[in-house]
Amino acid sequence: YRTLWLSDIHLGNRDCKAEYLLSFLNSITVDTLYLVGDIVDMWQMTKQFRWPQAHNQVMHKFMQMSQDGTRVVYLPGNHDEPIQSYSGMVFGDIEIERELVHTTAQGKRYLVLHGDQFDGDVTMGKFHAWIGDKGYDL
Repeated sequence: YRTLWLSDIHLGNRDCKAEYLLSFLNSITVDTLYLVGDIVDMWQMTKQFRWPQAHNQVMHKFMQMSQDGTRVVYLPGNHDEPIQSYSGMVFGDIEIERELVHTTAQGKRYLVLHGDQFDGDVTMGKFHAWIGDKGYDL
């Protein structure tokens, strides 16, 4: 693949399907991988820390891919919000950006960002974010 977009993986959450993702990632090669928000569910992890081996393996796979030549860009969302403050930095070989423009081989341009930037429940305050988080757990 030239480009792959993944979002809302929610590593650290009991409902995460990390084994399926790891199987998929091990079966492909990709030039550019965009991790578009909520990759790590830090909201859930503040309530109950859960980090099974498969979640660790997924993170290691992202790092391995970046070291093996895949451009990996992490665009944090609301569930991994603390990482937003590192926008513009590079950790290992993984770029951290809040948003960017992807240009396809045909010259089309796409804005890449996590949708939380347009979610009034998230951007309007902690109470709304808390309500949204509770609804997500239902």
